Amino acid sequence: MILNLWFTIALVLTMISLIAVSAYLIVVLIQIKKTAREAEMVLQKVNVELAVVNKVSGKVADITDKVSAPVLSVISALVYIVSGVVKKKKKCGEE
Repeated sequence: MILNLWFTIALVLTMISLIAVSAYLIVVLIQIKKTAREAEMVLQKVNVELAVVNKVSGKVADITDKVSAPVLSVISALVYIVSGVVKKKKKCGEE
């Protein structure tokens, strides 16, 4: 009789534990669902912002390409002129 009572108490405690764990897991799953939904919204906003950043960086790259080519040409011409002047000065100084 006492063994039967202990078995019943153990069974009731086990059922209460299972119900508590199930309730906790349900709450956790609901929170995970909310977090996933919020993460999806954030990722969509980031995707939109990245498209804008990509567009701007493409324009900046185009502008720098357009500006750098003439600047490099001017710099190389100046180096050529300066080296010519230096050679002339050396030649005049030797004579």
